[in-house]
Amino acid sequence: MSRLRSLFEQSYVTVVYQQTKLQQSRRSFLKSIVLGATSIVVAPALSGMSAYAAEAEGNKVLILYFSHSGNTRQLAKQIHGRVGGDMVELKTVVPYPQEYTAVGEQARKELESNARPQIATEISNLDEYHTVFIGFPIWGGTMPMPFFTFLEKYNLGDRNVIPFCTHEGSLFNRSESDLRRLCPQARILKGFEVRGSRVSSAQRNVDAWLNSLGFPTAN
Repeated sequence: MSRLRSLFEQSYVTVVYQQTKLQQSRRSFLKSIVLGATSIVVAPALSGMSAYAAEAEGNKVLILYFSHSGNTRQLAKQIHGRVGGDMVELKTVVPYPQEYTAVGEQARKELESNARPQIATEISNLDEYHTVFIGFPIWGGTMPMPFFTFLEKYNLGDRNVIPFCTHEGSLFNRSESDLRRLCPQARILKGFEVRGSRVSSAQRNVDAWLNSLGFPTAN
């Protein structure tokens, strides 16, 4: 009788042990499923963050602008203060007249004759830049002709090209279509325009525009 009881107790212990192991195995299996699902959800987010960081690190910015009255220069500085990079002023060998009527007349003649004013600015390290901001006042409905000289001399290839301009009511007019024609392979992104008389109060709008393009603007 005692032997029978001993055998029964051993069998009972064995069954309990096997049930315990089975429950542990189930818990481990369920845990692995949960962790696996979490890794499926999180991994792409981490990869996306890493890709963004890598792109941002290698995305060197050039802000190239032409300015006569100083309005476009001020706008370029507002952009530069947010996105950083290098800021370069496009200058001509022969400076334009300072007087408003005289410079307007010269700009009109250059446009009518499809002139290519000689530029003094040279950019030897253009290959380093992935994104190029192009800034200008609207003269005769488009970019000043020195930019035509520059863009025919320097091939921007498939870079990101972002225009910004100052004007007195014409908006971009045909400058964006001229830019696309001169940079046929480039990715022309959404530009920014503002009246020259309103540049000094444009920073908030500049920030909103840059944010829409994916540039962080927090100071």
